[in-house]
Amino acid sequence: MRSQLKKKLIVGLLLAGLLAWPLTSLYGYATRHEDNPDAERLLYQVSLFQIELLNRFLQDSAQPMDTRQLDSLKQTLYSASYTHERLVLALGKDNVNPLHSLPLFMQYILRLQIGGERALKAEEKNVLQEAAKLFAGLHEAYGKLMASSGSIVSSQSKTVSEIDEKLNSLLEKKLLQ
Repeated sequence: MRSQLKKKLIVGLLLAGLLAWPLTSLYGYATRHEDNPDAERLLYQVSLFQIELLNRFLQDSAQPMDTRQLDSLKQTLYSASYTHERLVLALGKDNVNPLHSLPLFMQYILRLQIGGERALKAEEKNVLQEAAKLFAGLHEAYGKLMASSGSIVSSQSKTVSEIDEKLNSLLEKKLLQ
């Protein structure tokens, strides 16, 4: 009789443990405090940092003399493009639009550098200056893209998309020449 009582007690304790474990996990999840910033917000901050770096390089290199001086700009373009693509994947294309101008800009710089180290032509310098002006506006709007609550500001997203389109069309024209 005692052995059956022990078996029932052990089975009952196991069942109670199996029920208590998911319930405590659910309770912990429901009462979790938002002390830790969410991953999407942190990814946005990394992406913003890359956009800031790119803007700085564009403003500083608006007057490059030769194609070799475009190497750091090319690397920064790649980093900004990569992190923004990850932000789009994390938040979804419904919330954040891809920046199509960044890969095009990289193609333009690669095209300039394909011929080897050479002095830039006046027209090529003008394209870089115009791109730098457009990107300054994109950078400003991108800095306001995410609200402190973690939601995307639709008006800033629209502004970023509009400037991206302008930059995209400028670069497409130059790449097709």
